Amino acid sequence: MRLLLVLTVVIAVVALLVASWQRGKRVFLITASVATVAAIFLIYGIVKPGKHDQITLPPEQIRLEITDTADSESGVRFSGRLFNDSELDLAGVTLRTKALSCEQGLQNCKPIETQEQQLLIFIPAGRDYRFSLVARHPDSETPPDKWDVDVVSRLAYPDP
Repeated sequence: MRLLLVLTVVIAVVALLVASWQRGKRVFLITASVATVAAIFLIYGIVKPGKHDQITLPPEQIRLEITDTADSESGVRFSGRLFNDSELDLAGVTLRTKALSCEQGLQNCKPIETQEQQLLIFIPAGRDYRFSLVARHPDSETPPDKWDVDVVSRLAYPDP
């Protein structure tokens, strides 16, 4: 999508420069100067990372508490609370759901299928928030006996 936007802007600037060249050299020089200054600012904004850019970190200091599990025709819905015990504001987490097949009750479990989903949710440092997540049913013939949900990574805002 960014490439399409950049391509559109480049085509528009070239058309503007061609049209200004036909009007006269003075108009062309002014238009070319404005386009050059705008390009410098645009390139600076792309190259230099902003102070509010998000960074991916390990899932330390993020706790997940599942309070409800509901099975439906399309998948399994997990509801619960996500706790941000870190010092950074949270922008999102990547959650891994595992469908497990167990022998002897709920012992000796083996994974049937693993799914990863990114949950974009803003949680300030030291706070918690309710969340809901749907995992689709596995394609295998073996129905899962148990589900497990883990935090794989977190997306956070760096310190200002």
